[in-house]
Amino acid sequence: MQRKAAILVVLVAFAVAFSATGASAYENCNGVGYFALQVPDPGSMNPDGNDNDWNSWFDPGFRIGMDQLCGTNPQELPARDDIDIAIRAGWTPEPDNRLYVFVVVVDDTLNNDETNADSGFLDDDMELILDPDHAGGWNEDPNAIRSGHQQWTFHLPNAGGYPAPGAFLRWQQPPEMQWGVEEGRVEFGITTVPEGSGHGATDVTLNYEIRMEAYDPYLPGGLEASLRHTFLAGQTIGMSMTFNEADDLAAGRTHQISTHVLEGGAHNSDLTSEFTLLAIGDYATAVEASTWGAVKALMK
Repeated sequence: MQRKAAILVVLVAFAVAFSATGASAYENCNGVGYFALQVPDPGSMNPDGNDNDWNSWFDPGFRIGMDQLCGTNPQELPARDDIDIAIRAGWTPEPDNRLYVFVVVVDDTLNNDETNADSGFLDDDMELILDPDHAGGWNEDPNAIRSGHQQWTFHLPNAGGYPAPGAFLRWQQPPEMQWGVEEGRVEFGITTVPEGSGHGATDVTLNYEIRMEAYDPYLPGGLEASLRHTFLAGQTIGMSMTFNEADDLAAGRTHQISTHVLEGGAHNSDLTSEFTLLAIGDYATAVEASTWGAVKALMK
């Protein structure tokens, strides 16, 4: 933890120095960027919504909490006794070559009555916004095929409502864009404490767990038409984690909370946050062993 604290001090110093030269990390709510840690044993990981497969290897100093998140709509964070969030992100090189995410959300009121998967943001849910090569770009047409910038959503299924498995690509994408979930390329598990909590339940913990391949572009033609992204140590990818908080059981969403700063990050790759992939053994030396160029990559 002392080494991790030192890393953060160095990163903050770089951020101050870098902003003084006119550059700044507008995409990253923490002003610097985020980290995903290499999973030591991908065979031990199971996206079932239980964190027993994370606890033995993930350095807790790299958890992302509310102090590293922003309110995007409105631009203020709700109180922690309303909602509290802790994010862990991981990755693997080839041959596994996947993203891993585990998120714990403690919520005072669970809103979970939406029946349209494309409108899950009106409930309590999570978005993983992914642009693996961080090339930027945005098509404003609501019906545009979002091939390089994907807005994956993860949601608690409910009987007669939001469909299982709770993973879905939005917004206004044609059915053929859902192949990632349908073919098991995007896997998702969610649990609640207390178990079986439903719409209107109070003091609920939601555990979101994701294991997924990444594609850029991700195309409606499916696996053969798309290009799988290869994760490498030291690589910085465009990725945001966003949470919709719907305290009003009748009206829906009351807050949106994210690793990016502006609400437009959900649709505009230039505004997503950034995650740098750290290899095993590099967790504690992420900055000390970096060149100035690598630090600047964090500050894009």
